[in-house]
Amino acid sequence: MWIFFSIASVVFTGLHGYAAFSSKSMAKGMAFAAFTFTALTLLSEYAMVVSWVQAEDWSALLDVVPSMFPMLIVYTVILVAANGLLLFAGKKTIDL
Repeated sequence: MWIFFSIASVVFTGLHGYAAFSSKSMAKGMAFAAFTFTALTLLSEYAMVVSWVQAEDWSALLDVVPSMFPMLIVYTVILVAANGLLLFAGKKTIDL
């Protein structure tokens, strides 16, 4: 499930970039979707780790978690920074 959420967050970040610079009114909605799918990715990764702990699968924890944690930090920082910058750097439109 985390793979779907992570792909969706990257896609919505791209759509947010497109919408922000093409004066589309849906830019904030795309940012919300990107942030939401980023959070869901982190929660699904956490749920996977919890299931391994409950099953006492220590080898999976020792094998995956040390390499997964830095990648999740980089993924989260890049997507949050990109969406945050796009919120402030996009074309300014006047809503009437």
